[in-house]
Amino acid sequence: MSDLNALTRKLAALTAGDTVFEASGRVIFDGSDSAPVAAILREVDDTILERTLSFTAGKATINIIAAGRRMRGIESVSPHRDDPMIGQMLSREEPEGIQAVFDLLQDLCGDAQKMTVRSLAPEPFGNGGERGISALGLSDLWNIETEVVPKPPLEQFLTKNASVFSSLLHVRKGEVLSTSGDIAALQKIWSTQVQAFREAHNKTVKGEVDAQLICLDGAFDDGTSAAMALYEKDIALIAYEAEHFGTMQSSWQRIFA
Repeated sequence: MSDLNALTRKLAALTAGDTVFEASGRVIFDGSDSAPVAAILREVDDTILERTLSFTAGKATINIIAAGRRMRGIESVSPHRDDPMIGQMLSREEPEGIQAVFDLLQDLCGDAQKMTVRSLAPEPFGNGGERGISALGLSDLWNIETEVVPKPPLEQFLTKNASVFSSLLHVRKGEVLSTSGDIAALQKIWSTQVQAFREAHNKTVKGEVDAQLICLDGAFDDGTSAAMALYEKDIALIAYEAEHFGTMQSSWQRIFA
């Protein structure tokens, strides 16, 4: 990929309708694809001019100096920790140091469920002639696949919103694909209402039906709301608190609009 193409891809990502920002950081990983370290390498690969890329995952912040699609090194981390690779330039001549940086990144963000990035002005780092290692080279050395294989749209929606679901029952062609939480109430809806609803619904529409998210506020006795997500051969029954309705609807529109 040329530098121009990398810059074009970066600008497209920043202007995409489904780009999400939180606390002034752009969300680059939400647990739905790849891995946190792979997300870091993708950002490095998109960085042409020298920048400090500030990654936040949970309580950890990792400041990485990148330029020319290469990672020069880890400038600092927060909370502070003593690690010999912080502030050190990456070099292929020091394979133990390369592995140590990977281990440090894994320790800081390997289990993260969400990560954001901010692009900041660079800090003085190393010598001008030290270039670091390309993101592609690091992906090979660390055996990390950085290419993102998009999940089907409904799986994207369910993954991105998993934290707001009280329970979930995801079914495709009668086969249960995934569940979470106490699904007893959802199973009852599935066995007694879904088929009748689908048959009645099909009589009222003509041709192909677009993806639909049908919500019912306060559907359960405890006040919990219910939703049924329909897309192609997939049906997802969801229980959620009414306060999360806006978040779900916004996410649904970004993915399916």
